[in-house]
Amino acid sequence: MDFASFLGCLISAAIATVVGVAVYLASYRILSRKADGDLKDASGSLFRVIGMLVSLMLSLAFADVVAEMAATRGAIEREVVALTGAYEDLRRFSGDDTAEIRVLLVDYARAVIEDDWPALADDRLGEKAGALLREISDRVFELESSTPVQEQLWSRLLARIDAVADHRLVRLDNARAKPPGFLYVVVLGFLITMVCFGAYRPQPPLVTLLALFSAFFGLVFYLVLTLADPFQGTIGVEPDRFEDVVEVMERREGET
Repeated sequence: MDFASFLGCLISAAIATVVGVAVYLASYRILSRKADGDLKDASGSLFRVIGMLVSLMLSLAFADVVAEMAATRGAIEREVVALTGAYEDLRRFSGDDTAEIRVLLVDYARAVIEDDWPALADDRLGEKAGALLREISDRVFELESSTPVQEQLWSRLLARIDAVADHRLVRLDNARAKPPGFLYVVVLGFLITMVCFGAYRPQPPLVTLLALFSAFFGLVFYLVLTLADPFQGTIGVEPDRFEDVVEVMERREGET
């Protein structure tokens, strides 16, 4: 976690702590006049139920965005595998006839880093990477197979280029993903929980526990919002796999 992410977590935890304690103290001022035993018993039962529901929904939201992040990384890994496989198939097909296509593959991988990744932060795909991928596909279609091995390589090349295009669209779908809609209900439940504590007189241990609970809620809430968009923010997916691919392919081209 970099400094910006750490700072964001601290700010979110601080805001949640201030809001939670403020709501508690405000509700105590209102409820203190009627804070008899029956009210405390009812409030205690209510905040236990709401607190459990809030914790459950928040954990579900966190698990959901973590699963989406894992799916995004998986799609990127499969795209890189397909891209690398296409490059190796081109080398086996015919070194001289496919030299230009291999250069285009290197340019595409570089364009994913320099063009696609910044565009994904705005929920779109880069035009340069898309144009290069279309040109690669057209060039592969124009290849002429003269041996049975080349025919098999040609068919596999088309399948791998299609896989690269499909996984590229998966990146776009994941970039457009939104945080779970029930997060608004989670925030409301958090506030109601703080209100329910208003039936109890402020004491240092209670206020400390409420502050810690609020800070933890703010921390998890920040992580959910940040992880919901894997290509935006300080905690996200980096194009390091494509950087490795570019380095490998450029080294292989230098050896040719």
